[in-house]
Amino acid sequence: MADFEQLVIEGGAVDPQGLAQRIRQASHLLFLRTIDGQLVGVGALKHPRPAYRHRVFMAARATVPAERYPVELGWVVVAKSHQGQQLSTRIVGELLTFAKNKNIFATTRADERIMSFASDYGFEINGKPYPSGRGYDLVLYLHNAY
Repeated sequence: MADFEQLVIEGGAVDPQGLAQRIRQASHLLFLRTIDGQLVGVGALKHPRPAYRHRVFMAARATVPAERYPVELGWVVVAKSHQGQQLSTRIVGELLTFAKNKNIFATTRADERIMSFASDYGFEINGKPYPSGRGYDLVLYLHNAY
């Protein structure tokens, strides 16, 4: 678990305070390793508290209620040494197999590269970009059950 946590922290998009506990509470963790065991990517499916979901959906001015999206896709991070190989796409694809009958939300930086990959899996932007509190804007993505 420590290597998962370290890679998420290196990704720079989360508050490390309490991260270890949040990782333990995730419903699915994905570890992507090289043949020699080096961790090069991670991702998770989470069931965040209703108050957190409500805060995110309100900040994004979402057009649907947070209650309809109980699962969050998050902590998708690829080590800098392995970026540009579409590994994040692989991570998301694998994680989505565990949530086929669930509505999912995700937040990510307002970045065109990330936006195009999200749409490849049927995620659609909902609401408006909003400040992350870390110096960049976030976008709310929604994925409906299939």
